[in-house]
Amino acid sequence: MPNPNQTYVLILGGEFPLRERVLAGALRASEGLPTLTLAKSRTSNTIKFFDGYIDADVSDPDNVLAAVRRYEHEHQATPAAVIPMNDFTVRSALAISTHYDTRHNSEQTVNQCRDKLLMKRVLQQAGLPVPRHGAFATLEELKVLAKDIGLPLVIKPRELAGSVGVIKVTDASRLESAFQQCIADIKALGGAYKTPEDVFLAEEYIPAQQEVSVEVINQGDLHRVVAVTDKYLGPEPYFVEVGHSVPSVHTGNASLVDLAERACAALGIQYGMAHFEARITPAGDIRIIEVGARTGGDAIMDLVERSYGVNPYQLHVASYLGRPIALPEHLDSRGLSAIAFLKAPEGIIQSVALPKSIPDIIVNMQVTGKPLDISEKPVSWRAREGSLEFFWKGRAPEAGFNEHLQTAQQFASNMFRVSPRA
Repeated sequence: MPNPNQTYVLILGGEFPLRERVLAGALRASEGLPTLTLAKSRTSNTIKFFDGYIDADVSDPDNVLAAVRRYEHEHQATPAAVIPMNDFTVRSALAISTHYDTRHNSEQTVNQCRDKLLMKRVLQQAGLPVPRHGAFATLEELKVLAKDIGLPLVIKPRELAGSVGVIKVTDASRLESAFQQCIADIKALGGAYKTPEDVFLAEEYIPAQQEVSVEVINQGDLHRVVAVTDKYLGPEPYFVEVGHSVPSVHTGNASLVDLAERACAALGIQYGMAHFEARITPAGDIRIIEVGARTGGDAIMDLVERSYGVNPYQLHVASYLGRPIALPEHLDSRGLSAIAFLKAPEGIIQSVALPKSIPDIIVNMQVTGKPLDISEKPVSWRAREGSLEFFWKGRAPEAGFNEHLQTAQQFASNMFRVSPRA
């Protein structure tokens, strides 16, 4: 634990699954400063790797700030930097950073990156390509937008993530049922992320040859792309991410790189990694879907590190600490990294049979599904039973790549025995 009068690095969201490499990055960037995280439960598998933890609900800014102030009183230690790792932590990080006067993105930037309507407006005003869109709170307002924007369209909550409540609607007769499902998906979270549950966004559906994310490091006026990630989605009308791979087949797309860096500048992101998502149409046009002022999830940062030898978490923490961002002019790929998620059939998991051996290309396997768990319909990130991470040394990205998805599907079919729900 920190000694009296010490400072420490505080990681918000560092205990979340598939973000474990944040600790290695933080230790390198901070040059030995104690590194703490927040957790509202001592049952977390990862908090024991940090130098300590503060007991608080990471999504509740007032609660988090009060907990950090109690920690200061008890240990005479204050944060040198407060680092948000996902969308649900940026407002808490802002509250603590403002109180302790540490480096942070502005309140305006945080709000613009959390509220998808504000985000789209800022990007549109900057002349950047976004889908046609509009806000709604009622079914009648959604019906008006459907006429204005046209079908198909996509509806989503304005402040959630992980594909929760994101649904494509192709027929006007389906608007009401899709809206009701969107609401039900939000309610199923039980208010866990302290986000508004009654404001929504409708936007033009963009047919995509490929969906990508772009990982951008920001420090003041510096906005530089570190990597481009190919994203793989499950079947529509949902937009569940079933896998990712780095490098992307679009890594050399100069227009994509330019748009990602300009979007970060337009939103005023001055610190840390940003996670930019876009769809690329069959004609090659790019439409920005969203930009998060935080690191990408789903172990994307780990994929970047395996392929390029650069830990994005280290860059992220260094930026908030005001340390120099040291990146070579050009990053050479060492091979193809990928992740794919394990999905059991819908029903009640009766047994889980782990494989006796796994091929060398699988560098990590995490199985979260266990007997008596309910395997849900895959409508968001919550309906997963684990993950497989891959690395192929010297392999280049290729169009149509899906080997990681096929392998994960085969593993899941052999691992999980499921019975129907009553």
